Amino acid sequence: MEEIKLTWTYNEFKAYLLIYAAESNQVITEEEKDFIENQFDSVLIKTMQKEFYLDNDYERIQKIMAYIEQNNLSEKDLNSLLKEIKEVYYSDGKFDSTEQAVFQVLEKLFKL
Repeated sequence: MEEIKLTWTYNEFKAYLLIYAAESNQVITEEEKDFIENQFDSVLIKTMQKEFYLDNDYERIQKIMAYIEQNNLSEKDLNSLLKEIKEVYYSDGKFDSTEQAVFQVLEKLFKL
């Protein structure tokens, strides 16, 4: 596998990750969209959405894992990100089975 070199800022990574979470069941609700829009400026969101939609699911996971590894995110950082991902999921009042499955995968990946 070819090594991925990312030049993302932490906010770019976080936006990408939260977009990934919101898209995990292929439906971004208005509440999920609002949650993300309240955290980042519109230019950053558009930039990261464009990159997100150009990637396939495998590439998305590879980029997420590469960023974590390249930036040596701590367990505290990762737990904080998992909390925010959960907030995205619960922002619309539902945490459906697809979202739960993706969350469990992210939990496992973050613990490696």
